[in-house]
Amino acid sequence: MKTKKLFLCIVMVVVALALFEYANAELEFRSNSKVSLPDRTSVDVDSEPSTPIYQSPQKNSINSTPKGIQLHFRDYPLGEILKNIHDETGIRFNLSPQMANKTISVDIEAKHWKNSVRKLIEDYSRVEVWTNQPKTSQIWLVESNPYN
Repeated sequence: MKTKKLFLCIVMVVVALALFEYANAELEFRSNSKVSLPDRTSVDVDSEPSTPIYQSPQKNSINSTPKGIQLHFRDYPLGEILKNIHDETGIRFNLSPQMANKTISVDIEAKHWKNSVRKLIEDYSRVEVWTNQPKTSQIWLVESNPYN
């Protein structure tokens, strides 16, 4: 009886690992102490699509070039930047209204969307789920307390 249970446990572990690899998901969590206290309400940026911004690099813009992705924003709400990225890629972002209203300035150039988004949110605590297709990738930005 013990051998049968051991065999079933081993089979279950192998199947779980095989399914996880088949999903080809990268699960990550990163905590960062630079972010302020949490607001318990949450905003799903996936709500209503906005018009993508295509302007010159001096203004707020998202550009896709043969060299990669360029993000240029000046004093622009983080939530609106993420909404524009969602409209372009399908990547889903979840963050609190307080974080969504935070204005930031960024100039980012990276080869792929994944690298661009990672550079954009590198100063925030987050949970990232990346898959081979951006439309099935999702990122939760969370506010945390600074470490003492």
